[in-house]
Order: sequence, then structure tokens, then C-alpha cells
Amino acid sequence: MNKKINKKAKNLQINDYWLNGYHACVAAINNADRQKNLLIMTKEVSEKLSKNFDIQKFDFEHRIVSRHEIDKYVGRETNHQGIGLNVRRIEKVNIKDFVKNLPQDISTIAILDQLEDSQNVGAIFRSALAFNINGIIMTESNSVGENSFVAKTASGALDIVPFTVINNISNIIKFLKECGYWIYGLDGKSSMVLETTKFPNKIALVLGSESRGMRNITSTLCDELIRININSEIESLNVSNTAAIAFYHLSTSK
Repeated sequence: MNKKINKKAKNLQINDYWLNGYHACVAAINNADRQKNLLIMTKEVSEKLSKNFDIQKFDFEHRIVSRHEIDKYVGRETNHQGIGLNVRRIEKVNIKDFVKNLPQDISTIAILDQLEDSQNVGAIFRSALAFNINGIIMTESNSVGENSFVAKTASGALDIVPFTVINNISNIIKFLKECGYWIYGLDGKSSMVLETTKFPNKIALVLGSESRGMRNITSTLCDELIRININSEIESLNVSNTAAIAFYHLSTSK
């Protein structure tokens, strides 16, 4: 094992973790708000990165290593594509600053209410970037947080789509309403259909957990509950698929 890498790894903090995969790592490198600690990559990946970056000017440690060395840090079963980047988790943004930095006239945000699956959350970030969702709010309790699986599935979107984490969803929804947002909850039992709904300029879309859906306390705070019109022989869609459909529709309805 490379002794210098090993020494660096021992000094990592509790909020540090390993990203892997080319797109996730490149997005993190481009993110000025992301603290980068250590980049390890194969010679081939270094040459690929050099087409877009002056690697020697990176202000964080970077080393060319073998794929076997990368395996030791990101996992032997991981398709890391020859690159691993140790980073600090993105610092949580105060909700007032988060909303202040969003577009003020036309804005769409997603609220993830106690989602527990990293792949679902990562896929939602990826769809959010694809369909120009302006930001994502995640709940802290009973929810998956930022991690390597979320980042890998998001394929770079985690470092591009603004997001924050909150403790009390009731207070946040009330605050968003004060800021001019209309709150919609996705509920398969609603009589109101996504496709025929006329949306205002500023909306927040609430997505409930994979197992329980939206909590009662959350649904009662929504201005409207809506559903996606699907075949009656299927009870529901996966939450990330639901999000992708809703994001696409919202991106074309304004």
C-alpha cells in the first residue's frame, strides 16, 4: 500500500467520505463549495482529466495509483472507473439562505420526506438536474444522507443541484408558503391529476418515503395533493420514477 496515501487516509474526518466514478468526481472537483482532500486515479484517468483540468494546479493532494489501490479505498465490488476522490460532506445551508439563492420569480423545488434508499435519492438528484429543478430539501431523521452511493447514482448532480437538510418539515413548509411557494404532495390516492393541474410559478413538490409514502402530518400541510395517472393494475411507481415523471412534466408546463 502507498504509505503516503495510507497516512492521509488515517487523518480523514468523520464528515469525509470517498466518491468514485468519473462524473461524480469531476462534478465534485468543479464544485467550489466542496472540500476535496485526496484524489487517487489511474494513469489513464489522469490523462483524461488533463484534457479539462490543469491537474498540477489542484489545491488538494492527488496521486496516480493502480486500480488495485483504488479498490482498497472505495471497495473491490465498486465500479469506480479508475478514480476515487475523498471529500468533505457539503455543509448544510440555512433554509433562509437556501431559498434566497433560488430564482425568485419562477422556481421549482423538491422536498424528500424521509427517503431511505440511496439509489432512489441519487436518481432523484439526477432527474432534478436533467429537468432543471432548482433545489432539493431533504429531511434529516429517518432519511438517507449524503454518501458515496447517492453521489454515484446522481452521476455528478449532487454537486450541481443545490440542496439542504432540515429537521422540522412542518416549519419549513410554512416558511416556504411565506416565501410564495405553493406546496404539492404526490399521493396516489388523490383525485387531482398531475397532467391536468395548472401550476403557479413557485412550487414545492413533496415526495414521501419508499415504504410509507407521505406522512399524514406532511400531507395536511400541502396546499394540494396530486397523483400521476397510471394503469389501475399497478398500485404505485418507485419514488424515483415518480419524481422523474413529475419533474419532466413540470419542466414543460411553465
